[in-house]
Amino acid sequence: MAGKATQGVTAVASAVAESGHSMTTRTHAHTASAETRHSYVTHLTEDGGDRRFIQQQVGHECDSSTAIYTHVSDDFMNTALHKALPPAFAGV
Repeated sequence: MAGKATQGVTAVASAVAESGHSMTTRTHAHTASAETRHSYVTHLTEDGGDRRFIQQQVGHECDSSTAIYTHVSDDFMNTALHKALPPAFAGV
């Protein structure tokens, strides 16, 4: 089920990028709710989206502003940690 949601968000992100629009609430008449922005950023992050692309899509100047919208699932966080920790401790 989550895979379908992520695929849907990825498809929306691609369509938005191709159209030249973004999810920013400051520059477009059609504004996105905070919940929509959170979901959009979270799904793009979990799908491996480029952080700079995501930042531009929501109209943030600073990466730290975009990080506030990111609430990844426990499964995603555990997978990311399992990938990152072995290389980090390889030389110990």
